[in-house]
Order: sequence, then structure tokens, then C-alpha cells
Amino acid sequence: MMTQIAWAAPKFMIDCVLANGSRQLEADGCVLERIENGHELSTPDHLRVGDTVNVQLWLEGEEAFIDIRLALVTKVHKHWEHWVTVEVIRVNQNDRVRLKQFIDAPSATTIEGSALVDHLLIRA
Repeated sequence: MMTQIAWAAPKFMIDCVLANGSRQLEADGCVLERIENGHELSTPDHLRVGDTVNVQLWLEGEEAFIDIRLALVTKVHKHWEHWVTVEVIRVNQNDRVRLKQFIDAPSATTIEGSALVDHLLIRA
């Protein structure tokens, strides 16, 4: 008998734009807290390691964002004001391919290692 796990929608969403990727993917954006009628601007101070978040990652020149449906907060940088590291857990295959193609494009900043596509450093 298979047990289904019901995922509650994460309390926070991060809306960000890919900024660079010299050693890992870096993005600039904002933290939004889910409230009854939508979202409210928040700060990374409200995030804790282990929190799950949704991430909307915008790419330069693209009209649609990369929909990271589930990411895990792995670090809230106390010494770097307003930086958060997240690990990508759930993103649809088409969005993953779009992100990889964007990173691999000749005009993109070089990313060292494909495993780094699963980790984002976000200034929010």
C-alpha cells in the first residue's frame, strides 16, 4: 500500500532575477510571505534553515520565469546581510532544461560544474 504525502504550500516565496554565476547561481530579489489574500513583502530574517520556499527565477531576456516549485533553505547568511542559499528540490523538466540552456549559452557567465544548477545564492 502506497502512502501519499500531502505537501502544504510553503509559507514563503522568493521572486528573483538571475544576476550572475561565477561560482554558483546568484540572484537578486525579494522574499514574500504568503498571506490570506496573496503575498506580503518580507525579509530573509524570517527564513530559517529547513524552511521550504517557492522560487520564481527570472532570466534576462525571457518572458516567463523558471518555476522552482519547492526549494529548501540551506543557509541564512548572518554575516552577509540579506543573503540566503537554497537547494532546488522540485522544478519541472522543461524549466530545468531552460535554465541549463541559459547558463550554457556563449553569452552567459561561466558556471563551474553542472551540480551548481541545484543551488542558488539569493540576495533578497
